[in-house]
Amino acid sequence: MKILVLTLSFGSGHVRAARAVARELARQAPDAEVRVVDALADSRRLFRVGYAWPYWAMLRYAPSLWDRFFRARVARQSQHTAPAWSLRWGCASVFRAIAEFKPEVIVSTEVTACELATMARRAGLTQARLVNVITDHEAEPIWVQPEVESYAVADEAVSAQLCSWGALSEKIVVCGIPTDAAFARQHDTAVTRARHGLDERAPVVILMAGGMGPARIDEVAERLCRNDQPIQVVAITGHNARMRGKLERLGLAAASLRVLGWVDDVADLMQSAAVLVTKPGGLTTAEAALSQLPVVMFDAIPGPEQRNAERVAAAGAGIIVNSPNEAATVTLELLRDEHQRKRMSAAAKVFARSQASIEIARLVLQGHQPESQAVRTTA
Repeated sequence: MKILVLTLSFGSGHVRAARAVARELARQAPDAEVRVVDALADSRRLFRVGYAWPYWAMLRYAPSLWDRFFRARVARQSQHTAPAWSLRWGCASVFRAIAEFKPEVIVSTEVTACELATMARRAGLTQARLVNVITDHEAEPIWVQPEVESYAVADEAVSAQLCSWGALSEKIVVCGIPTDAAFARQHDTAVTRARHGLDERAPVVILMAGGMGPARIDEVAERLCRNDQPIQVVAITGHNARMRGKLERLGLAAASLRVLGWVDDVADLMQSAAVLVTKPGGLTTAEAALSQLPVVMFDAIPGPEQRNAERVAAAGAGIIVNSPNEAATVTLELLRDEHQRKRMSAAAKVFARSQASIEIARLVLQGHQPESQAVRTTA
């Protein structure tokens, strides 16, 4: 069996979801050939300039403009993120990969990936079954295409959205957001702290910037490091070299700050921490919930990230704040209030869905069975 997991690297979350699904597919079906393709990474440079860079610029410099753009796209039930000709030209390598690989199933973990898979079907390049995996607590109409066989979604609200745009309820499985298996395992916090040079006595606060958008974690770090409470701040910047540089300059004057780039032990670090301060990306909030880690959320990208933050806050597992200063203040208050942290950890445990990747892999491998799986929830 050949399975293509198609994504776009708008931030790291969609790629992490794709890899989590691919690993679980490989675990459940060792004989299957599973390939992950990042359509944006393999696209033409001129396409990225015209397609990805304006999005990044709006998020960084004019988020209200992106908010209006996204809301308008949803209101008019747009079926395209870009003209079809530009996707065919800019992502030509994806269509070649589909034609050459000949997958039996294409799993899309990002909305443009769904668009590309649907275009490939309509062009006769493939007859693969199409499975959409929505990695936020909000969707948009582009996800709903007649060629799509199944949808794996975060919660019942997303299911209702898809149905309102014409998706059949029997095609939808409510299973949560797919995360790596490492987040479902228990890690030795003493070993993790020793690996990163962290003191056993002081609480750890993790800062995460996300892959897209202007998360101002350097400002949060500066405020946290200026306080008199015993605290250890671990800033994870991923591939954001600009943010890492800012934090490293700050770290020269703040012994309590550790600055990390891309790390493979985020699950270990989350289990070792007392609080996470982050943009509310779907994958990050799902990972934090599995780690039973209280979350302070700010600088949400308008649209899905705002809805993610609202869902986590409504569950009692996180707090939404409006500025770096407020994020630091609320974090310090949480560090002083162990009972509130315990309440939020308990709420996160209830909110978490540990079987999402397993359920999605089963859906991909077995095909959808409406009579037994329609709009099913997994704790």
